[in-house]
Formats: sequence, structure tokens, C-alpha cells
Amino acid sequence: MEQIGIGVVGIGWVSSEHIRSYRKNSNCRVVALCSRSRERAQAQAADTGLGEVQIYERLEEILADPAISAISICTRPDTHPEVAIAAARAGKHLLIEKAAANDPASLGKMLQAVQEAGVKTVVSFVLRWNPQFQWIRAMLDKEAIGPIYYAETDYWHHIGPQYSQYRWNVTRKAAGSVLLSAGCHAVDAIRYFVQSDVETVSAFANKRNPEYEYDTNLVGILRFQSGAIGKVSASFDAKCPYQFNIDLLGEDGAIRDNRIFAQEFFAGQNDWITTPLITPSSGDVSHHPFDGEINHFIDCIRSNSESHVNLADAVKTHAICFALDRSASEQRTVTVAEIDREIYGA
Repeated sequence: MEQIGIGVVGIGWVSSEHIRSYRKNSNCRVVALCSRSRERAQAQAADTGLGEVQIYERLEEILADPAISAISICTRPDTHPEVAIAAARAGKHLLIEKAAANDPASLGKMLQAVQEAGVKTVVSFVLRWNPQFQWIRAMLDKEAIGPIYYAETDYWHHIGPQYSQYRWNVTRKAAGSVLLSAGCHAVDAIRYFVQSDVETVSAFANKRNPEYEYDTNLVGILRFQSGAIGKVSASFDAKCPYQFNIDLLGEDGAIRDNRIFAQEFFAGQNDWITTPLITPSSGDVSHHPFDGEINHFIDCIRSNSESHVNLADAVKTHAICFALDRSASEQRTVTVAEIDREIYGA
């Protein structure tokens, strides 16, 4: 099979990691970048060692390039639906940065366009390729702690002026909410570990930074179809190093981050076992496991297979985020089914 031609739309912070990971995969090559600023795109190409690469300033131009089979969408979140729908209709496979969309209706239109086009998709819940996440998933698959009855995940990250995205992250239009902007990683994690759909949520929110147009701290409780219960939180005001906390209580043991206590699985265990591996301990995109995500995306295209984190799966994570935001805003319990009706039009 020939190398898969890649186009990158948007040349912000995260796009550099996409490009570097694509360059490590011999089954693809970055053909073009698209940005409203040709100068910034050229600088990005130089910084990431692309060499000869086509620069486009309009979305229509990059989507019309026959050398491009797949698109990385690295623009602001509020533009993702427009770009994704146009790219899907152009027959391009899609790697979509999160949030995929900032409202249920737009997300539903994206999903419809992708399904009608039959293109492959991966939504960038990149922490699924983090070694700690993969170790936890392996322990759960081996039933080391038994069925989960309680779970917690937390995303605490002080996103202030020190980050280039701050200028748009403070706006509701671009970022959506503390969950859609970044806390959705915690929501996706709890789904990934509990492996059950969420039925109802209830949440509270507040903020400390007046420059933000939305609440920057949220805590929510969830009830899963399996009967499990859980808690997720997200904070942009946290005055501490980046934290991504994971706590899972099972009928036969427990997992706390990279520690496990499971006496039936580990005979003779009398204290926590700590596994030395890379943890999700940084908000810097250069720390994220994009190599694994990019390799997975390329493999899905080459093998004509669906990703475990395709748009259809990511819709479920987003629906929980929308439900939690609505619960906090309207001060009531919200069912995920209520959000699903807005996404799927049922």
C-alpha cells in the first residue's frame, strides 16, 4: 500500500505533535498544512522538519488535493464541526482533536456526515495510549479487582495566561466549558475504565478567574447502567501541579493511579503494589502519547477497521459532558438520554 497522504488543518500548539508523530510512521507522509497565515504555516513546517510541503490558506484547497487521504483537525474546537463535515464529504479520513463539537446538534451533524461518507475517524482522547491507562485497562481485563462499583477521575490543570490557547480558551464560544475544553479527558477515562454507559448525572460548578466566560471548576456524580456510581471533576483554577487522579473500587480490590491492591490476584499481598510507568502527569502536549494515537489512526485506515475511539464512541463521552454542563447550569439531575435525543435527532 502506498503512503497515506496527510493534511493538517490548523497549525496551533497541538498540531506540532501530530506532525512529529506522522513523520515517525513510514506508512504516511504529511503532504500539506492549512492555515489562514501562510507565514505561520511555513514556520510550523520548518520547526517540525517537514521540508517540502504544500501550504494552503483555504479549507477548500486542502480538501481538493488528491494526494491527501486523511486530515488532522487541529483548529479551535468551535470550528471542528464545519471542518469535519466538509472533510468527510470530501472522502477524507479524520483525526479530530477534542472537543469534537461544543453542542449536541453540531455533534450529531458531524456523526451523520461521517457515517454517510464511510470514512475512518479517531477522536483525540490521546490518554488512552498512556502507559498507566493501558496498564489499568489490562488489570481490569484480567478481572484483577473484579467488577467496579465506584470510580473517580479528576482533571486539575491551571490553564492561565502562560498557555498560548488562553486567549481563546477563556471564551465560551471557542472552548465551550471546562469539560469540553479539557476535562473531557477525565470523562472519557471513567467511561474507558467502567465500561458501562452513564444513565444520569448531577453536577455543581463555580469559578475563580473572572476572565473566563464560563465556570472553570465542576464536580459531577454519575450513575452507570451497570449500577456503578462515579465522580468526575475538572478545574482550571487549581493552584498546584497538573493532576490526573484515577480511583477505582472493585469487588475484589482497588486501583489508585499506578497502584493496585488485589489480594486474590496477587497472592500474599499486604500493601499497595506500585507499578513504575509513565503516568498522565502533564498538561504539556509534548508529554502526550501521540505516537500511539497516530499509529492507531494509520492502522485503522490501512486495515479498513473502526477505532475503539471513533466519532461514534466519542459521542458517548461528549454526551456525558453536555449532560454535566446542563446539570450544573440548570441545577437539576440530567439524563444522558435527554442529550442523546438532541444528538441523534430521535
